[in-house]
Amino acid sequence: MSNQRHTAHLESTRIAMCGMVVALSVVLMLTSSIIPVMTYAAPLLCGVLLIPVQLEYDRRTAWTVFAAAALLTLILGFDKELAFFYLFLGYYPIIKWRIERIRSNPRKLILKLLFFSVSLILMYVLLGLVIGFAAVMADFQDMGKIMTILFFCMMLVCLMLFDRLLTPLSIVYVTRFQPKLKKLLHRS
Repeated sequence: MSNQRHTAHLESTRIAMCGMVVALSVVLMLTSSIIPVMTYAAPLLCGVLLIPVQLEYDRRTAWTVFAAAALLTLILGFDKELAFFYLFLGYYPIIKWRIERIRSNPRKLILKLLFFSVSLILMYVLLGLVIGFAAVMADFQDMGKIMTILFFCMMLVCLMLFDRLLTPLSIVYVTRFQPKLKKLLHRS
Protein backbone atom coordinates (compact mmCIF):
# COMPACT_ATOMS: atom_id res chain seq x y z
CA MET A 1 0.00 0.00 0.00
CA SER A 2 2.82 2.40 0.83
CA ASN A 3 4.38 1.68 -2.57
CA GLN A 4 1.11 2.64 -4.29
CA ARG A 5 0.97 5.91 -2.35
CA HIS A 6 4.57 6.67 -3.29
CA THR A 7 3.83 6.00 -6.98
CA ALA A 8 0.70 8.16 -6.82
CA HIS A 9 2.72 10.90 -5.11
CA LEU A 10 5.38 10.80 -7.85
CA GLU A 11 2.76 10.91 -10.60
CA SER A 12 0.84 13.78 -9.02
CA THR A 13 4.13 15.67 -8.56
CA ARG A 14 4.91 15.12 -12.24
CA ILE A 15 1.49 16.38 -13.32
CA ALA A 16 1.72 19.40 -11.01
CA MET A 17 5.19 20.37 -12.22
CA CYS A 18 4.21 20.01 -15.88
CA GLY A 19 1.01 21.99 -15.30
CA MET A 20 2.98 24.78 -13.65
CA VAL A 21 5.45 24.89 -16.55
CA VAL A 22 2.57 25.14 -19.04
CA ALA A 23 0.92 27.88 -16.96
CA LEU A 24 4.18 29.81 -16.59
CA SER A 25 4.73 29.50 -20.35
CA VAL A 26 1.32 31.01 -21.04
CA VAL A 27 2.01 33.86 -18.60
CA LEU A 28 5.37 34.54 -20.26
CA MET A 29 3.64 34.61 -23.63
CA LEU A 30 1.21 37.20 -22.28
CA THR A 31 4.11 39.56 -21.55
CA SER A 32 4.51 40.09 -25.30
CA SER A 33 1.43 42.31 -25.28
CA ILE A 34 3.18 44.60 -22.76
CA ILE A 35 6.79 44.41 -23.96
CA PRO A 36 7.05 44.07 -27.78
CA VAL A 37 10.51 42.42 -27.80
CA MET A 38 8.97 39.54 -25.84
CA THR A 39 7.39 38.41 -29.13
CA TYR A 40 10.76 36.77 -29.77
CA ALA A 41 12.12 36.39 -26.23
CA ALA A 42 9.07 34.78 -24.57
CA PRO A 43 9.00 31.68 -26.80
CA LEU A 44 12.69 31.11 -26.14
CA LEU A 45 12.23 31.58 -22.39
CA CYS A 46 9.37 29.10 -22.52
CA GLY A 47 11.71 26.70 -24.29
CA VAL A 48 14.16 27.05 -21.39
CA LEU A 49 11.35 25.93 -19.06
CA LEU A 50 11.37 22.58 -20.88
CA ILE A 51 14.87 21.82 -19.57
CA PRO A 52 13.79 20.86 -16.01
CA VAL A 53 10.88 18.82 -17.38
CA GLN A 54 13.18 16.86 -19.66
CA LEU A 55 15.84 16.40 -16.97
CA GLU A 56 13.38 15.42 -14.24
CA TYR A 57 11.23 13.15 -16.37
CA ASP A 58 11.94 12.46 -20.02
CA ARG A 59 11.81 13.80 -23.55
CA ARG A 60 8.27 12.52 -24.10
CA THR A 61 7.00 14.49 -21.11
CA ALA A 62 8.83 17.60 -22.36
CA TRP A 63 7.16 17.18 -25.78
CA THR A 64 3.77 16.90 -24.06
CA VAL A 65 4.38 20.08 -22.08
CA PHE A 66 5.54 21.87 -25.24
CA ALA A 67 2.44 20.70 -27.14
CA ALA A 68 0.10 21.83 -24.35
CA ALA A 69 1.72 25.28 -24.16
CA ALA A 70 1.74 25.62 -27.96
CA LEU A 71 -1.91 24.61 -28.20
CA LEU A 72 -2.94 27.08 -25.50
CA THR A 73 -0.91 29.81 -27.18
CA LEU A 74 -2.71 29.17 -30.46
CA ILE A 75 -6.17 28.80 -28.91
CA LEU A 76 -5.98 31.85 -26.63
CA GLY A 77 -5.47 34.17 -29.58
CA PHE A 78 -1.99 35.42 -28.85
CA ASP A 79 -0.10 37.42 -31.43
CA LYS A 80 0.24 35.01 -34.36
CA GLU A 81 3.93 35.75 -34.85
CA LEU A 82 4.60 34.91 -31.19
CA ALA A 83 2.55 31.70 -31.39
CA PHE A 84 4.29 30.58 -34.57
CA PHE A 85 7.73 31.49 -33.23
CA TYR A 86 7.05 29.24 -30.24
CA LEU A 87 5.55 26.52 -32.42
CA PHE A 88 8.57 26.44 -34.74
CA LEU A 89 11.43 27.11 -32.29
CA GLY A 90 10.18 26.62 -28.72
CA TYR A 91 10.95 22.91 -28.75
CA TYR A 92 14.63 23.42 -29.65
CA PRO A 93 15.87 22.65 -26.09
CA ILE A 94 14.33 19.17 -26.44
CA ILE A 95 16.18 18.32 -29.65
CA LYS A 96 19.41 20.19 -28.87
CA TRP A 97 20.93 17.23 -27.07
CA ARG A 98 20.45 15.00 -30.12
CA ILE A 99 22.37 17.51 -32.23
CA GLU A 100 25.10 17.75 -29.58
CA ARG A 101 25.84 14.04 -30.05
CA ILE A 102 27.42 14.84 -33.42
CA ARG A 103 31.17 14.81 -32.87
CA SER A 104 32.17 17.18 -35.65
CA ASN A 105 31.81 20.80 -34.52
CA PRO A 106 31.52 22.19 -38.06
CA ARG A 107 28.72 19.71 -38.82
CA LYS A 108 26.93 20.68 -35.60
CA LEU A 109 27.20 24.36 -36.47
CA ILE A 110 25.93 23.82 -40.01
CA LEU A 111 23.04 21.66 -38.78
CA LYS A 112 22.04 24.24 -36.17
CA LEU A 113 22.19 27.12 -38.66
CA LEU A 114 20.23 25.07 -41.17
CA PHE A 115 17.63 24.12 -38.54
CA PHE A 116 17.16 27.73 -37.42
CA SER A 117 17.08 29.08 -40.99
CA VAL A 118 14.57 26.52 -42.24
CA SER A 119 12.42 26.98 -39.12
CA LEU A 120 12.30 30.75 -39.59
CA ILE A 121 11.48 30.48 -43.29
CA LEU A 122 8.77 27.86 -42.73
CA MET A 123 7.37 29.91 -39.86
CA TYR A 124 6.95 33.02 -42.00
CA VAL A 125 5.57 31.02 -44.95
CA LEU A 126 2.96 29.36 -42.73
CA LEU A 127 2.26 32.67 -41.04
CA GLY A 128 1.68 34.12 -44.50
CA LEU A 129 -0.81 31.34 -45.24
CA VAL A 130 -2.66 32.01 -41.99
CA ILE A 131 -2.78 35.81 -41.87
CA GLY A 132 -2.11 36.50 -45.51
CA PHE A 133 1.10 37.00 -47.39
CA ALA A 134 0.26 40.65 -47.95
CA ALA A 135 0.40 41.35 -44.20
CA VAL A 136 3.69 39.48 -43.73
CA MET A 137 5.25 41.03 -46.83
CA ALA A 138 4.10 44.50 -45.74
CA ASP A 139 6.16 44.17 -42.55
CA PHE A 140 9.24 43.19 -44.50
CA GLN A 141 8.67 45.81 -47.20
CA ASP A 142 8.47 48.48 -44.49
CA MET A 143 11.93 47.39 -43.34
CA GLY A 144 13.42 47.29 -46.82
CA LYS A 145 15.59 44.55 -48.33
CA ILE A 146 18.79 45.33 -46.43
CA MET A 147 17.03 45.58 -43.06
CA THR A 148 15.09 42.37 -43.78
CA ILE A 149 18.35 40.52 -44.47
CA LEU A 150 19.91 42.10 -41.37
CA PHE A 151 16.83 41.11 -39.33
CA PHE A 152 17.13 37.49 -40.51
CA CYS A 153 20.88 37.43 -39.77
CA MET A 154 20.33 38.92 -36.30
CA MET A 155 17.64 36.32 -35.61
CA LEU A 156 20.16 33.61 -36.49
CA VAL A 157 22.77 35.20 -34.20
CA CYS A 158 20.25 35.41 -31.36
CA LEU A 159 19.19 31.80 -31.89
CA MET A 160 22.83 30.66 -31.87
CA LEU A 161 23.37 32.59 -28.61
CA PHE A 162 20.25 30.91 -27.26
CA ASP A 163 21.73 27.54 -28.24
CA ARG A 164 24.98 28.46 -26.53
CA LEU A 165 23.19 29.42 -23.28
CA LEU A 166 21.22 26.18 -22.98
CA THR A 167 24.18 24.11 -21.78
CA PRO A 168 25.22 26.43 -18.91
CA LEU A 169 21.56 26.87 -17.94
CA SER A 170 21.19 23.09 -17.78
CA ILE A 171 24.31 22.82 -15.64
CA VAL A 172 23.06 25.52 -13.27
CA TYR A 173 19.72 23.72 -12.99
CA VAL A 174 21.36 20.35 -12.24
CA THR A 175 23.89 21.71 -9.73
CA ARG A 176 21.88 24.38 -7.92
CA PHE A 177 18.16 23.90 -8.38
CA GLN A 178 17.65 20.17 -8.93
CA PRO A 179 18.93 19.13 -5.46
CA LYS A 180 16.65 21.70 -3.80
CA LEU A 181 13.70 20.64 -5.95
CA LYS A 182 14.27 16.95 -5.19
CA LYS A 183 14.48 17.71 -1.48
CA LEU A 184 11.27 19.72 -1.65
CA LEU A 185 9.33 17.22 -3.79
CA HIS A 186 10.33 14.07 -1.93
CA ARG A 187 9.03 15.27 1.40
CA SER A 188 5.98 13.26 2.33
